Amino acid sequence: MPVTAERLPRSLVSMEIEVEDERLEGALDRAVRKVSQQVRIPGFRPGKAPRHIVENMVGRPALLQEAIEDLLPGLYSEALEEQEIDAIADPEIDLKSTEPLVVTAMVPVRPTVDIGDYQSLRVPRDEVTVTDEDTEEAMVSVRRRYAMLEPVDRAVEWEDTVRVDVSVTVEGQGEPHVEEGAEFRVSEDGLVSLPGFLDHLVGLERGGPHEFAFDLPEDYPADELAGKTASYTVTLHEVKQEVLPDLDDDFARSLDEEGIENLEQLQERIAENVRIRIEAENEAAYRDEVIDLLLATADIDYPEVLVEREIDRLVDEQSNHAFHERETFDQWLEAIGQTEDEVRDALREQADLVLRRGLVVGELADRESIEPMEQDVQAEIDELVESMSGGSTDLEERATLRGLLDTEETRGQITTRLLTTQTLERLVEIASQPDEIEPRS
Repeated sequence: MPVTAERLPRSLVSMEIEVEDERLEGALDRAVRKVSQQVRIPGFRPGKAPRHIVENMVGRPALLQEAIEDLLPGLYSEALEEQEIDAIADPEIDLKSTEPLVVTAMVPVRPTVDIGDYQSLRVPRDEVTVTDEDTEEAMVSVRRRYAMLEPVDRAVEWEDTVRVDVSVTVEGQGEPHVEEGAEFRVSEDGLVSLPGFLDHLVGLERGGPHEFAFDLPEDYPADELAGKTASYTVTLHEVKQEVLPDLDDDFARSLDEEGIENLEQLQERIAENVRIRIEAENEAAYRDEVIDLLLATADIDYPEVLVEREIDRLVDEQSNHAFHERETFDQWLEAIGQTEDEVRDALREQADLVLRRGLVVGELADRESIEPMEQDVQAEIDELVESMSGGSTDLEERATLRGLLDTEETRGQITTRLLTTQTLERLVEIASQPDEIEPRS
């Protein structure tokens, strides 16, 4: 069977397969028998009509199509084996000619990844610094969790909590949207109504109705609202200010935290927590910087089908697995006000980055011979059992949990996660060294 193959960009292989006449004739005979069993032909029992009669009734193109469908699975498998092609998804098949019968197959194959001289990768680390402002912000956050709201007789200020009746009409959008007794915090990072609403709310006195209008940004995400005028009518019923608890030993003890009996101990604990958080944030940022540098120097070629699979995964994740059921997925799309194409397009760039990062991490794991050990996987399962059992000492309950968790699927997920973690740790180790280091043996 004559087969030619050509490697193309984006990890595609174009194959051209020519079918020998003898093989085609056999497939046409089978097609005739199949069609004559399905189509009633006067004067002949099912499956017994001669070929020329069947061909006259249904036409040669229909028989040829049936024969090609019969031949394709075997032709494709043989061609892959002959050309030693490792396909990772279904091909795109086209009919090139009928005399001779030639089909083409566009085959997605495994990505190729070259991370080059990754051992010379170096990224300087920034020194971790914790400022007094960082600690103070954390302390204020703790106090805010125990803050009281007290009514005040003054104009609205930022960080107040208000209770209002609101009516808003957007140009060209029909009836106004009305909400009565809405209570919310006037915060710069708050997501209340349309952008610009809170700016106009600050400074208003109790009572009303107050009326104001403003134009929405031209680049507002909702196209039907972009650049339109929003008109508000607001009645302000109540303004409350946040009153933080006094910062003293009594407050520290009231938190009922182990090891905290006075204000000094609370301040030390908060400072330590802030340091741990900032170190973790810096480490994550450093890791991303190193990966991005490795990506920038790597040569990666991969098929579009892998991007689509990653988009599928992200859509499934964002829709809370509604992606598996069409009806449920359609309801989710309606709830977020987007089409499936819009969702997929919005996720394409993220999916492409996730895929490319995964490919270079996988290649680095191979180059460094990184493979999670069985005891590491088992330790992760033990932690899951401990967490889900709530620390229970009931042996039967723990054994049941272990049976549910210690599965091939769970082990695969844990192994993948550990492989990624260990590989990134190795990458950070390489990038943070002052001199070149040798690959692991």
